[in-house]
Amino acid sequence: MYPELTQFRGGFYRYVILPLWLQFSFCGNMERSGEDAAAAGNDQRQRKRSLTARAAEDADLTAATCACPYCGKEFKTRGLKIHEKHCKSKKAKAQEKARVYKWSVVNDNAFAHILGFLSNQSLTKLQGVTGDHYPQCQSHLSRYCCACENDNPVIVNGLCGVCESTLASYRPLVTKTEAKTWYGIRDFANIPCDVRRRYTLYARIDLEQHMLETFGTRLEWVKSIALKSTRTQKRAAVKRQKKDEMEAFLQTLPGTFYVYARQLDLKPTSKAELEVYSARFLTLTAALEARHLSLRPDSQLCKKFIAFGVGHVENVVDTMEEMAFLFAHTTYANRCRQKIAAISEGDREFRIWYPREEYEEMKQDCRDDAKMELCVEYLEDDKDLTLPRKWERCRERFDRVKAAKMGPHHYGVDGYVYTGHLSRKLRRRLANDGIA
Repeated sequence: MYPELTQFRGGFYRYVILPLWLQFSFCGNMERSGEDAAAAGNDQRQRKRSLTARAAEDADLTAATCACPYCGKEFKTRGLKIHEKHCKSKKAKAQEKARVYKWSVVNDNAFAHILGFLSNQSLTKLQGVTGDHYPQCQSHLSRYCCACENDNPVIVNGLCGVCESTLASYRPLVTKTEAKTWYGIRDFANIPCDVRRRYTLYARIDLEQHMLETFGTRLEWVKSIALKSTRTQKRAAVKRQKKDEMEAFLQTLPGTFYVYARQLDLKPTSKAELEVYSARFLTLTAALEARHLSLRPDSQLCKKFIAFGVGHVENVVDTMEEMAFLFAHTTYANRCRQKIAAISEGDREFRIWYPREEYEEMKQDCRDDAKMELCVEYLEDDKDLTLPRKWERCRERFDRVKAAKMGPHHYGVDGYVYTGHLSRKLRRRLANDGIA
């Protein structure tokens, strides 16, 4: 109808609208593609970060090792879970877990009747497991019984006679001393024995049978052992307490006496005795210091005077002064050894044997003879030495013997000068000279 208008519209769409549409479409697509690319880049970076963190965690888990709580073997973290499913130690420990037992007992009377069949040791263990208290159970006796749970008392080495008989070192016969110690027997009149030359042997079966006949049952035998042990412990506790009290009181006394008492191990029975000991110690110490002597811890003479009051202070001090002079200025020790050796040689020659007490007396006589001889020798020639007071008191008798023109070789002169004892022969000699 209007060809010009149609041509105009076609040209307008072709040359104006279409280029504008293409331009705007291209720009929109470019913007959308840029946004999509940026979003894709962000997603890729986050994915890389997550992969890196996961790889680090996997590396830590791979490097870490843990020990199995059942067998103790070490595994990596991932391998430990697999190992725990098949661990043999886990199964074994699961079987060792305590089980809950249910006592199928009709009533208390039936249960009490069942308990009557159990030994005292079994009752003690059952009481510990259940937490109940059974009147017939005496748990304090289990410590004196063997582990065999038959209420057998412990004899030696923590075992009863039955258990010890299974050992290779078991001895069916014991001496009387061992029977007293192990079985506590004091009356052996009705027990069979095997008398040897130096000792008497008893069969352990007979000893055990005797104890069962004495007490009736093994449990009563165990009770007697427990009673003796309790009494022994009480006596030991009292003794220990008394000793501690004495020790505390001893420390309140003069320090020198405390040291001396500790050295000699004095064992007083009361505080009064300690005070007496301390007084004697101070008296003797003062008397010795007056003569420039000291109290020797190894002196039995001083110990007897302090602990038992044997002798007088003057006699003890005189003897201590004499012994100090003998060992310091004379050949007393050698002379004693020679005299004792002479006796021993004579005994061996004639095969003479003396009891110990008699032989000790003979040795003491040798020492006394040596003192007498040295006393007379030094009274005759003192060698410019200060003689002991005990010897100076003998000078009057020595002068009397010298006036009778008798020397040390005459029989009985040494004894008379030293002790004042006159023999009959010496008395007649002095009487004839008009001296005695």
